[in-house]
Amino acid sequence: MKTPTIKQMDTRKTIRTMALPLIVMCASSLLHAEDLIHILKRGETLYGISRQYNVPADAIMEYNNLDNPDRLREGQKIRIPGVYTVARGDTLYGIARRFSIPVEELLSANKLARNSTIRIGDVLYLPGKSSGDSKPDNPVVVTAAPTVPLEDPRTYKTGKLDSTVIWPVEASEIAYLSGKLYGVSITADRNSEVKTIASGTVLSTGPYRGFGQVVFIQSKNGYIYVYGGLSRMNVRSGEKISFGDSLGTLGADSLSGKPQLYFMVYNKDKPVDPAKAPRG
Repeated sequence: MKTPTIKQMDTRKTIRTMALPLIVMCASSLLHAEDLIHILKRGETLYGISRQYNVPADAIMEYNNLDNPDRLREGQKIRIPGVYTVARGDTLYGIARRFSIPVEELLSANKLARNSTIRIGDVLYLPGKSSGDSKPDNPVVVTAAPTVPLEDPRTYKTGKLDSTVIWPVEASEIAYLSGKLYGVSITADRNSEVKTIASGTVLSTGPYRGFGQVVFIQSKNGYIYVYGGLSRMNVRSGEKISFGDSLGTLGADSLSGKPQLYFMVYNKDKPVDPAKAPRG
């Protein structure tokens, strides 16, 4: 087994330093919420929510004691029953075993076949389970679906959108984050392609609760770029990335429901204004 070099150890320390605030905030969200909650927006329907979370409409109605799906109102909080977000290493058979659900029942509830492929970030409906039941019966640590608190713990300050600055997505709105995290939240169209603004090497990829899929990239000059809020990723750890390469697609933020990219840049463990970070 090779001993890590000083440079490798510094890089790992940097990732841990940046990831810790994300993990702390995610854990905080779990302490203050019991269910996955969807706040109804103008124009949304129960059947649209059903498709979004891959949960049958009648299951949502029963879980929320709803009699008429046409009588929903903007701002209403809809609890989503038993859902699970696929994590690294998961298989359909493993998930079924962990949650004590017959494999055929799990496949049928999610309209999947035995040879279907699941990916990190996919949301599966767990028939017969509530959100509070989204822990396996046997002691196996798993990643549950994002739990939405009633209020967003992050602090935003809207910034001026400069058309001369290159961003990872076509931005319609920019807001700066303050508090435990420093960076920007970029509002864009859902499923927008997320592109790198600087070449480098992918250090780490994976889900962070409340931030979707997150990609860490280190450039040759030592800057580390963090792209969060992806629903799908096209890259993996160790891969060499060039300026403008696609990292994946943008998803909807689990707190606001809007398509938001969380973009942060660090240099020597200190946050850098993403608008002023090196490009290219």
